[in-house]
Amino acid sequence: MSYGPKRTIVAVASPPGRGAISLVRLSGQQAKEFVTSHFRAQGRADWVPHRPLLGHILDTLGNPLDQALVTYFPSPSSYTGEDMIEISCHGSPVVVQQIVESLLEAGAHLAEPGEFTLRAFLNGKLDLAQAEAVRDLIDSQTAFQARMATEQLEGKLSRALEPIKNELVRILCQMETAVEFVEESVELEEGGKLAEALQQVDQQLEELEESFRLGRIVQEGMTVTIAGRTNAGKSSLFNALVEYDRVIVAAIPGTTRDAVTETINLGGIPARLVDTAGIREAEDPLEQLGVQKSLEYLRQCDVGLFVLDQSVPFGEEDLRIWEVVRSQRCILVLNKEDLPPARDLEVPPEVEEGCAAKIRVSALERTHLEDLGESVLNAIAGEGNFEQEGVLITSLRHKRCVQEARRHLREGIESYQQGMSEEFPLYDFRKALDSMGQITGATTVDDILQEIFSTFCIGK
Repeated sequence: MSYGPKRTIVAVASPPGRGAISLVRLSGQQAKEFVTSHFRAQGRADWVPHRPLLGHILDTLGNPLDQALVTYFPSPSSYTGEDMIEISCHGSPVVVQQIVESLLEAGAHLAEPGEFTLRAFLNGKLDLAQAEAVRDLIDSQTAFQARMATEQLEGKLSRALEPIKNELVRILCQMETAVEFVEESVELEEGGKLAEALQQVDQQLEELEESFRLGRIVQEGMTVTIAGRTNAGKSSLFNALVEYDRVIVAAIPGTTRDAVTETINLGGIPARLVDTAGIREAEDPLEQLGVQKSLEYLRQCDVGLFVLDQSVPFGEEDLRIWEVVRSQRCILVLNKEDLPPARDLEVPPEVEEGCAAKIRVSALERTHLEDLGESVLNAIAGEGNFEQEGVLITSLRHKRCVQEARRHLREGIESYQQGMSEEFPLYDFRKALDSMGQITGATTVDDILQEIFSTFCIGK
């Protein structure tokens, strides 16, 4: 990223395409100068901060390109912390392009992906975790994802890290004192209490690390695979959950030969639903490939729906499929509750006990599907689902930083408990603190910034 703090940058901040309104934004020391030279106000011409001015945007020859509203955000009261200008113009792609080109000719530079938010970070308007939350908010697919990203943007993760870092800093100060004033009569905390405090720091970091299991699902969504023998109603259940006839349904065994996927909103979490081919001994080479793909999806899914036709007895084929499904979190789905149940259904106790829940549904009449959705969420997150007070780590980068911090912390604790000189654990504790600092950007390097901000859209 060829970032230069003295460059004044310009970019279109609204989505590409035609619309009623588009937004062009500039940031940098010359933002106001560049716009003033290409703007003719109608009526009032004074630049009052945060108050839009109506006028015409001009090309380099002074010809009007469009009537627009121009708003001035002076430093430091702007998104980037620099002087910013936002131009609200009509949403014609041709007009927008002409406005950007006229500002480039005036001396502005085209912004790179994420450069506005990068400047906000470098100017102290956001920490690094908050900056990443901006991207997550833009990428959110559900209201729940947007809410989680907003909480991160407001500093929830940063606030959760602060007391952990402060405690580790306090311990570091204690140990630094022991090194610097070894011959002085300085009152130090008892060694046992310091060791206990270090263990508590590690425990808090462990809780953050473990939260990534749910945080990853919030951020990326979950995969729910429907499995069962042929004609158990898997495709009918799939269609019922996606709420339209996505898959061909027929009484002929082996109708579904390939895995079919569709994404649905399940309690605010994107759920990639997979309808698989019936798992059975097949002679047709194409059906064999479908069965193999079904097995692959089952091994990789977050939750498996083990579908049984409750109108027929539990058989050997069901048992073979159960042996595959049981390795994952799974829910026992007794389908076709609109039909009389088989007298000798007799689902083995180990199957019922091995499933997180048992739900009776009718894919045909679409009954109890809400209960099924709730059971899927409970299988992932437990009762209460994802509504919890604690912080969820949703970024793999954050998880790796916490893991690295824990590794250094445990190595330092081991050195300290073995009675080694304070210089050895101190080194590890400082490295742990640095790793935590990389989450918020208190300690960071250019390649991390390059990796993060290159994933942003231009104009943000």
